[in-house]
Amino acid sequence: MNACSVLWCGEYRQNWENDPHNHTFFQLFAFSEGSCQMMIENDDYPVSPKQIYLVLPQQFHAIHAAPNHFPHILDIKFSVQSQPLFEDLTGISLPFVSGNYSWYVHCFERIIRESTKRQKYYYPTICNHLFEMLVNLIREASDDTPALQSRSPEPEPVQTYRGVNVAALMEYIQVHYSHIISLDDMALAAHASKTTLTNMFKELYNTTPIRYVNSIRMQKARELLVNTDTSIGDIAELVGFQSIHYFSRYFKSKENCTPIEYRMLNSRNRYFTFP
Repeated sequence: MNACSVLWCGEYRQNWENDPHNHTFFQLFAFSEGSCQMMIENDDYPVSPKQIYLVLPQQFHAIHAAPNHFPHILDIKFSVQSQPLFEDLTGISLPFVSGNYSWYVHCFERIIRESTKRQKYYYPTICNHLFEMLVNLIREASDDTPALQSRSPEPEPVQTYRGVNVAALMEYIQVHYSHIISLDDMALAAHASKTTLTNMFKELYNTTPIRYVNSIRMQKARELLVNTDTSIGDIAELVGFQSIHYFSRYFKSKENCTPIEYRMLNSRNRYFTFP
C-alpha cells in the first residue's frame, strides 16, 4: 500500500473567488504567477509567485485573487495512509511555505506529465513523486523555518444595514442568480423598500442592485468557462442571461474579449482525478 495517494491534481489559473471550506484530505499548492491571499483558519497570508503552501485536513482555507493578477496554480489533493507520515505532516507549524520552489515545481510537472500520458505504472509513479515531495517538506519544516506573519483578518461581512438583513439578501442572490431577479424581487426578499435597497448597494458596494447581481453572474460564468467544457449557450442560461447574444455582448464589455476567447486564454488549465 502506498504511504500516500494522489486523489486529484491540476494546473490552472484561478480567476474566481472561492468561499472558505475544508475537506478530509491534504492539499499542496504551488503559485507561479499572479498574486493573491491564502486564507487559513481566518488569517490572511499574502501569496507571491514562487511559493509552496500545504493545507491540512479539516483546515478552513480559501484563495482570494487580486483583480487582474490571477494566480497560476499547481495543485495536488492527496490522502496519507502511513500513520508516521500523517503525524509528521500534521505536526508542521502552519502555514508552512517552502523556499525550494524550483524543485517542487519540477516534481509537480512530472506528476502532471505522468497523469497526462497515463502510461503503464503511471499511478504508483505519481504517488512516489508526491511521497518524495512530502518527505522534503517534513525535512524543511524540521529546520525551524519561520512561518509567515499573518495580516489582520478582514472585517466581517456586513450582516445588517438600517434594518435590512443583508446576509439573507446575499444568500437569496446566490441561490437565485440563475433566474430573472428584479429590484422588486430583492426588495421583497430583504423586506425593505426599493429606495432603501438602492441606497444600501450604493453605500456598501458602490454599485446598483442589478449590477451587483450581474457581477455574481459574471463570476460564475468565468468559473464555468475556465473549469468546464460547457457550451457558451448553456453557460449563458446557467448563470441567468436570457440570451447567448446578450451574454456575449455583456461579457465582452466587461472582459474585453468574447467568452470563447476568454476560454482559449485560459486553456492552460488541466485537471486529473484518480479513483
